[in-house]
Amino acid sequence: MTITKSKNASGALGGYLSGCRDAVFCHIRRYLGRRTAALPPAMRRCVLDYPYRRGKALRPALLMLFSDAFGGPRARALKVAATYQLLEDWGLGRDDLLDGGLMRRGRPSLHVLYGVPAAVNALDMLHDCVADMLYSYCALPAGEYRAAQRLFAEATEVTLGGQHLDIAARAIPLGKFTPAAYLNIARRKTAFYTCVAPCLLGAALAGRRDAAAIRRFALPLGAAFQIMDDVLDAENDGRGGFGKAPGNDIREGKRTLLAALAWRRLPRAEARELADFYSSPAAARTPGRVRRVRRLLLDSGAAAQCRAKAAALTRAALAAFEKELRPRMRAPYGGLTADLMRLLLRRTL
Repeated sequence: MTITKSKNASGALGGYLSGCRDAVFCHIRRYLGRRTAALPPAMRRCVLDYPYRRGKALRPALLMLFSDAFGGPRARALKVAATYQLLEDWGLGRDDLLDGGLMRRGRPSLHVLYGVPAAVNALDMLHDCVADMLYSYCALPAGEYRAAQRLFAEATEVTLGGQHLDIAARAIPLGKFTPAAYLNIARRKTAFYTCVAPCLLGAALAGRRDAAAIRRFALPLGAAFQIMDDVLDAENDGRGGFGKAPGNDIREGKRTLLAALAWRRLPRAEARELADFYSSPAAARTPGRVRRVRRLLLDSGAAAQCRAKAAALTRAALAAFEKELRPRMRAPYGGLTADLMRLLLRRTL
């Protein structure tokens, strides 16, 4: 999703997002510059590749909003936010390897540039860097470190569990893949590490114990984020700024809400064609068939239905936030968080 780029936000929120992003990547460069200095040069280039591409840093921004809103230690929180961004870069590299993704952030994927063995080796190193950065670079007090380490571990566990469900779902015939099954995957694979864990981390660094309220707010927000990510992937024609290869999810045969709803909306013959594509082996998903399926998905009207579902989930998240969290937050950070939610909501319409 491109909505988190600061150029799409205005005023105070845009400045906040931009400042968080710059500080996060400054810390990443500072840590990785030292940590990787002794590596073989070719390995070092591979390890640094994704972190130095500078993602949108939505997750670190959410962490910082919640830490600032509850009066957390800003300098330490920025270091933890940078470490969480590094965890995301590791996860994205794994996703690209598992899914055969060809592009990431507008450039060829890690395994495409360096080959699978080198990419796996570099990602192993990057995962070690996450643990070391949290411990040695962040230098948290003992209680804060234990809380942060538990949340990093939970984010990894829940996300990997969601990834396993996502992989297993590709063996399910499209007609039997339900919207409920999709949402279960989205909540585990994306919603927790994208929204729940960053907010919990920010609150924990401020000494807050608002876990239940944060989960009620962040889970639907994260699910909406994943729904829209899937829709934008199908709508990507390769000419915009999405940063991924066109039709990536389609080529991978990934079970999405868009595909499940399109199957239910299309005439029988076209629904059968769609199901046959998703059940075919990867080698049979030729570029021509991918283009045809993309057109079926978009012509079905399912994208509008997905947007409506994402909008409903985002409104539910905003309602929970306004009722349970914002009244406890310091100005202006509660307002900035609400502005970000409204920006997300407008993007789903």
